[in-house]
Amino acid sequence: MTGFFSFIFFVLVPLAIGLLGIYLLIDLFEYLKKNHTSSYSQLCYASLFGISAESFFLHLIKPHELVRFLISSDDLQDGNVKIYKKRIRLCLLALLGLFVIYSMWIALT
Repeated sequence: MTGFFSFIFFVLVPLAIGLLGIYLLIDLFEYLKKNHTSSYSQLCYASLFGISAESFFLHLIKPHELVRFLISSDDLQDGNVKIYKKRIRLCLLALLGLFVIYSMWIALT
């Protein structure tokens, strides 16, 4: 029984939270691309390895700009962006909490 619990808690729950976070990030970038093009252009590279961003399947995200955008209180005067940012922060906080619990679990065993 403890093996099954460990599988659910240490594999399935982080996987589900991580997939939800990825989905929310993709949805946020699609929303920014449609409604806030200037913010989208600040968060994404114009080209990578000489290939334009329009030719890529995924968004060419600048990680340092994304973290700065998620931490900042600027919500672009848009309620949807504020909700997206809050949900993404909650996903990251949940993953961090699970990592701490997992680290404590390993340290105690």
